[in-house]
Amino acid sequence: MLSTRSSRIRGSGRFSSIVSFAANVLVTITLAVFVCCLLTVPSHAQTLSLGTLATNGSPAACNSGAGFYYYVYPNTGLAVDMTCQAATVNGCSQVINGQTITPSPWNVTIGYLNPVGIVSGVTTANGLVVLHGGSGGEMPESFALADAYFRAGFEVVQVSWADDWELISDPLTGTGNIQVAACRPATVFNWVNQNLFLPGVLGNNKAAGMCAVGDSAGSAAVVYSLAYYGAYNWFDYVSLLSGPVFGDIEQGCGVGNNLGKNDPITVCDPTKGNDGWGCKLGANGSTWTLPAEYVGGAQTAVQGWTNEPDQCAGTSNTTDPSNTDWLRESIVDQPPATGGPTPTFTYPQTAMSAWLCRPPIQNQNPNCAANNYNNSNVCPNNSSTQGQIFYQNIPSGTSNYSLYAVDQCQTAEGVAAGNVPGYQAQVFGGTIKGLLAITYDMIGYESVIAPQCVRRH
Repeated sequence: MLSTRSSRIRGSGRFSSIVSFAANVLVTITLAVFVCCLLTVPSHAQTLSLGTLATNGSPAACNSGAGFYYYVYPNTGLAVDMTCQAATVNGCSQVINGQTITPSPWNVTIGYLNPVGIVSGVTTANGLVVLHGGSGGEMPESFALADAYFRAGFEVVQVSWADDWELISDPLTGTGNIQVAACRPATVFNWVNQNLFLPGVLGNNKAAGMCAVGDSAGSAAVVYSLAYYGAYNWFDYVSLLSGPVFGDIEQGCGVGNNLGKNDPITVCDPTKGNDGWGCKLGANGSTWTLPAEYVGGAQTAVQGWTNEPDQCAGTSNTTDPSNTDWLRESIVDQPPATGGPTPTFTYPQTAMSAWLCRPPIQNQNPNCAANNYNNSNVCPNNSSTQGQIFYQNIPSGTSNYSLYAVDQCQTAEGVAAGNVPGYQAQVFGGTIKGLLAITYDMIGYESVIAPQCVRRH
């Protein structure tokens, strides 16, 4: 829901008129960007086609109570809200294995805030960062990260879906396809590029980058966009937290036939794919091996999104067609055997950092393996192993790609609270919180660490 407040500034006192003027200028500039309310598919090269995004009404102040970011001015108590644009993603119809799959129109709210005229000393934005949350993406991602990026002079964008983006329709009566549904976030990312980044940020700063943060299933939304929807044409840098969790859905859902818990995956395996290229494990740090099977309730969510006749991570052997369907809609599809599209894993103009929890996590229960890792508060889950299935496809020798092991995560995917021993160890000596490492990797650190979010295209 959009806020009905007439002003984006909250607070009172002698600063109100000054701040309100700045906000009005910002809204005027923003409205100009939205002269065209319907985005058509551009001529980017991609395996699957993007949809279209139609804006619904005029942009208005975001509802900070719904989790959207807001900036608090120092020493004043005044706050400025994001601007929110309600929209609907249409189209996204794809032909997969001879079958036409047409997702339903899906509502989304896009919140954005440019630091120019708000953050002291910022005359042009240093870049744009779009943040996509986990699970169904119905909550805006990470106030803390958005605040750090914004204060460093980056425009921040948050995405909030009205319903799980992974669903083809709701209610879902037939089988689903998460890969096809990923057209929705890809279309939103492209809309942000066309309507906010190119005319606004890059138009005023030719060195500015367009970048993304994806968390858990949100990291999968970003990676699907890279692998199938041409997002490597506009993302300069992506930061992937605890995922992508749909690396191989067949291995996550299937049991028996050397799938799931019967065929564990080693993260940063030096014998597979790219030979562990890009892994930053820290001094004396080790690889780790875990099942690829969905646990801790994730299997229920995936079952709901895919709606296959076999139960995801059930107790009985899973057979075709469910196995083939789950593989076909994974990030690491295996065409032509499955009849699915061919993914792209080479992104020469897109830098990438991955952040994966390495067990044991804080207070790990020694019975995790015996209890199938089902307690996400004390046990690791398969976010790192599902991620590895994708990361081992990044070509050896790729520059500006790093996979960081995160120790002492507070929960199964709690990379922000953990420690990242391999991040800039010459600077931090092997001790730096995940939140800070993820932040500095994006925006840089003093004059010692260069920002990753810079123009590469």
